[in-house]
Amino acid sequence: MSYAAPVSISSAGTHAGSLAIADFNGDGKLDIAVSNFSSNTIAVFLNQGSGTFAAPIINSIQIPDGLGAIAVGDFNEDGKPDLIASTTGGPQVDLVLLGVGDGTFIQSAAIPNSFGFLKGRVADLNGDKHLDFIGCSNGNIHTALGNGDGTFQPVAYLPTGPWPNQYFGCDVGDFNGDKKLDILGADFSDDLLFFAGNGDGTFQLPTTTGAGVGLDSVSAADFDGDGKLDVLVGYDAGTAGLFSGNGDGTFLDSFNVYFTSGGNGATVLASDLTGNGKPDALVIDYTHGIFTIVLNTGAGLSSQSKTYTFNLAPGLEDIAVGDLNGDGLPDIVIANGQTNQITIFLSQK
Repeated sequence: MSYAAPVSISSAGTHAGSLAIADFNGDGKLDIAVSNFSSNTIAVFLNQGSGTFAAPIINSIQIPDGLGAIAVGDFNEDGKPDLIASTTGGPQVDLVLLGVGDGTFIQSAAIPNSFGFLKGRVADLNGDKHLDFIGCSNGNIHTALGNGDGTFQPVAYLPTGPWPNQYFGCDVGDFNGDKKLDILGADFSDDLLFFAGNGDGTFQLPTTTGAGVGLDSVSAADFDGDGKLDVLVGYDAGTAGLFSGNGDGTFLDSFNVYFTSGGNGATVLASDLTGNGKPDALVIDYTHGIFTIVLNTGAGLSSQSKTYTFNLAPGLEDIAVGDLNGDGLPDIVIANGQTNQITIFLSQK
């Protein structure tokens, strides 16, 4: 595994905070969208081939206050990627942006009863073949069932866990092996919370796995190949760990993926970077600007794992993966909220 020298380009706004990768103009090449929180814009970088990008298309979002995270999916099923964007005030909502197919979006109505989110996920929670939305935020985890036409049913809020319910991260998967999608929440104040899905878009009361305080992000995958989902956890202290899944919605602390002295947030992502069918671990450190890759040994993550470290500028906020240069291997994009840039790592065979 190797990468070309990383290339950093302006996000065309201020506070580049959230990323989405999709083919926004239908030319068969993956493009990059970045949400600029403080300038209320979403910049779309169209792929010109081989991982080079045109000047950004600027989508100005008409909201009274700040912009937040974005999540991508084809919500009106027209073959063009759409976005859901969080707003951070006046009021806080989950805003639907319908893709035109050229890198621009039509601003639609907010999802009824929505609250805004820190991290969003997209999945079919009730098996009706329409994409649904899951948002985690400082106060709740909420779901909105999609109607398939770009509209959503009113938001439903999951049963609350222990106070104060600060969900800075969440992920979706079948964690207990019953063929129904569940939700795993990372409560900043304490614990991983497992919400078992009923298969109809509703969820049971949460159970908890003690994972320490300051949980910032989670990303689920089967690292050890036992058929049970494990979870990467990033912490506010700038550390990251792997928790092995027991197959019933509980987890055991199994490996210290990344550690640094002091910090203010680690964001994690599980992705197969080498094409061997085994998920690897990606960690970005907000305070120190360190980007770390830990490769799967074939049997999971361990002290034998190959580790790659890249020193970037402080302020790393989000990470996304997709094959941008068409070589069959994933490339990596990182958003920096302090330098107002995105950094692109193109894979090399």
